[in-house]
Amino acid sequence: MTFPPRFAALRIPIVWFVLAVSAQATEGAPQDSTASASNTAQDQSQTPGVPPGGAPKFSRFHRVLGRNLTSNLFTRNNLTPFLIGAAGALAIAPVDQEISQALRGHASGFGDAGQEVGGIAIASIVGGSLVASRLTKDNHFQSFSYTLAQAYATNVILTQGIKHATHRMRPDGSASTSLPSGHASDTFALATVVTGYYGKKWGIPLYVVATLIGVSRIEHGRHWPSDVVAGAALGYIAGRTAIRGTKRELAGGKTSSGWMVVPVVGRDRRGVLVRFSY
Repeated sequence: MTFPPRFAALRIPIVWFVLAVSAQATEGAPQDSTASASNTAQDQSQTPGVPPGGAPKFSRFHRVLGRNLTSNLFTRNNLTPFLIGAAGALAIAPVDQEISQALRGHASGFGDAGQEVGGIAIASIVGGSLVASRLTKDNHFQSFSYTLAQAYATNVILTQGIKHATHRMRPDGSASTSLPSGHASDTFALATVVTGYYGKKWGIPLYVVATLIGVSRIEHGRHWPSDVVAGAALGYIAGRTAIRGTKRELAGGKTSSGWMVVPVVGRDRRGVLVRFSY
């Protein structure tokens, strides 16, 4: 598949996800259908929280993270936000420069705020919630902090992998790590997990803050608008994936048989690793 130069930076995530969805479509086992229906029902539920079963065990954190980067990530539930994010980034890419120029000097307040929020601030929130969860017996909060850490780790791995795979230059020319915006993906992942556990009352304000942070990154010349759109979609996907992963862990779910497609990015090679588990 050949991509126009303007969109070449998006070839890795597009090929990666298309292969994953195609592989899952061939599974067709009754167990997978039941799991898919269960996941869909969980996603459609607006009740904050997770199924009963206590707090997840941190000793299994790495196993859950592995599933969140493979079988939990490549699901039909993630297909819609991925397609919306990819379509949005592709649609806005031709006018990246025009939008960036329009914001320069006209949204300096957002730019300054974005420098303070995101990045280290999000990492501090995640770390602080983990410490606080060890000091409480509230299973709901413990599950929230665990899921937030899962979402953050999943998002960082995916964001950094795509950054180093695409090598898109930042608008200010400082580095070739523009796509996607890490600040946008971090804050949207946070907003998504908070929405899942504590509802829209807390989630919507955080989505607004996340959007303003994305605008700030454009205003400061750190990202193109399409980077921010891609980062927002990636953060949302990471958050929803982590929520499903924690629910699955508390419910005692195991990885179902099927295909797993994982990106392979190295200094001299880029591609995908396809593995069949049973």
